[in-house]
Order: sequence, then C-alpha cells, then structure tokens
Amino acid sequence: MMNDTTGAYAQHARFWDWSGHDRTGEHEYWLQYAARYGRNVLIPMCAWGEAGAYMARRGFSVTAFDISPEMVAEGRKRFGDIPGLTLCEGDVTNFSFDIPPVDFCYSMDFEALPTLEDIKKALRRIHRHLRPGGCLAVIPNGPPKKTRGWGPETYLPLKQIYPGMNIWKTGHGRDDARTRRRHINQTLHIEHADGRTERFDHSLEMRCHTPRQWRKALKECGFKVVREHGGHGQAMSYGGGDTIEAIKI
Repeated sequence: MMNDTTGAYAQHARFWDWSGHDRTGEHEYWLQYAARYGRNVLIPMCAWGEAGAYMARRGFSVTAFDISPEMVAEGRKRFGDIPGLTLCEGDVTNFSFDIPPVDFCYSMDFEALPTLEDIKKALRRIHRHLRPGGCLAVIPNGPPKKTRGWGPETYLPLKQIYPGMNIWKTGHGRDDARTRRRHINQTLHIEHADGRTERFDHSLEMRCHTPRQWRKALKECGFKVVREHGGHGQAMSYGGGDTIEAIKI
C-alpha cells in the first residue's frame, strides 16, 4: 500500500538512478548481511530491483517486488536476463508468492506506509514467507527530534547519465516532532537537448516510529529481535536509526 503519491512515484521509473550515485556500498552491505542467514532473499518495495540484481549476479536467489508496474517493467528491462532474479508486482501489505521459504528479507522504506497497522500487515506477510529462524532486517527512520523546515534546495547529480538530457531536483521539507512525521516535497526537472522540458512533483509523508514501537510490532507479528546496531554506512536511509535484526519464531 502506498499513499496518494503513487502516480508520481511511478513517473520516477524512467529516471530512478538520475543522481548518478554509486550504490555498490549499500548493495554489498545487504549481501553480506543476507549471507549470514542463507542465499534465498526477499526484497520488498524494491523499485527497479538493483540490489536484487547485485545479489543474483553473485549467486543468490532473489525475489524482489514493488507496487509500481512501471518500476517493475523498468527493472525487468534492465535486469530481467539475470539468472536467480525474479521481479514481481506486489503490495507489501498484501502479497503472496509461490516461492520456497526465504532466509533473509530487508527494507529501509516501511515508513512510506500510511500507518503502523499497515507496517504490521507487511510484517505478517513477510513472516509467512520466511523460514523458521529466517531474518528480517530493517532500518527505521527515527522520529524527528525537533520541528523544523528546510529548503528550498537544488539537488544536482554527481554526473548526467542520460544522453541528451539535463536532470536535477528541487525540494523542500518539514519535520514535525509532535506528530513524528517528515514531509518531503520534490520536483524532478528534465531539460532535453532539443529545448523541451518536463517536470513532475513528488511528495512523501513519512510516519516515523520509535524503536519501542518497532520492537512491539515485530513481537506481535511473530518475530524476536536479536540485535540492534549501527555501522550500516552507505545503507543508512535519510534520518535512519539503528538496524533492527529480527528472526522468525
């Protein structure tokens, strides 16, 4: 389940890697994490599925899924010929795949879901697909410590990677300590070599939850928290807290 910005999220499918950042560090972090539990991996809310492609190229069996048909189609176009990678459409709160029980699952995006109850729905679905003792690792976005606004700001890519296009973002946002929400408003700008221009807005409201809320939700959904730790480096999401590592019981 996504909020009413799904359409704008889908428009990003054409330009998901617009920033030119190298995400190898993030992908390697999760590959090494998964390897501690096994080589059968589930990745929800995967966008194109780049991390799944990285793992599959290194011998893992990966099922990655996203709610956006546009994201999945772009992922299949780029990575569909990689053995061991299956890209699917699916709602993280209501998915069911006919796959062997998985060893490892991870996500940094649960706070995009509208409510804590939706997160619990996702946790229960993931629980069904994990083997006993299999691991779910999450990096929650910690609640804002103070209310503040930022921007407007301009975000330039490390390099322009789409031939004949100049792409950048502008944006502003607000943290609300009282409601524990983070509001992000962005516009993607595309300037073509022939003078044509495109732009589309994308807004995201993140509902941030405390570590205590996460621990309680995981317990309710059949998990046991075995570790909470930092050290996630390039895998850290914006404002993210410690990695919570939980196993299916």
